[in-house]
Amino acid sequence: MRKVGSIIAMALAGAGLLHSSNSPGQTPEQEKVWEAQHVQALAEQKIKAEQLAKQREARRKDPMAWVGTLDPMSTGGWQFRTVAGDGSWAAYSTDHQLTRKGSLVSVWLRQEYAEPQQGAGNGQFMSTVENVQYDCAKNRVRALVVMYYTENNIRGGEESEQSDPKEAPWNPIVPGTLAELNFQWACAANGKTGR
Repeated sequence: MRKVGSIIAMALAGAGLLHSSNSPGQTPEQEKVWEAQHVQALAEQKIKAEQLAKQREARRKDPMAWVGTLDPMSTGGWQFRTVAGDGSWAAYSTDHQLTRKGSLVSVWLRQEYAEPQQGAGNGQFMSTVENVQYDCAKNRVRALVVMYYTENNIRGGEESEQSDPKEAPWNPIVPGTLAELNFQWACAANGKTGR
């Protein structure tokens, strides 16, 4: 219950609901209306926080139950790769449009989120699709295109970022991460591994 209380307090502070109601120039009637609105907002925030805590606990206990609610999108060749232990995200890959050039392999990856994620601007997203390039000989990766969708299953509003392949930075593959899992899959599809 302490965790739910801290979630409520953070949500209320962020929404500006923990202010004092004593503002200069308020009439007693305005004060009563403000207090009623304040009590209602607190009650709504508490209900939302409790529901979110229950959803998170259910996903933690059975991450695959949440994955089962997602569209596998098999017509796009999407294959389920893995899910976070707490059920916060699920990852997919496809061999559609997989390209090879020497030790370089370009693939499309998809990630779904159980809760809205904050984008670079003020926007939120629930799923992403990336076109990434792996260098199987040098154990590195770079993102060429990233598309953000406001709903799961790559639906809803879309924003995208694109990098010039000549300028896109390479990043190392960190052992034990989703990036390594995807790297191993992509390079195996290429018939090579970085080892």
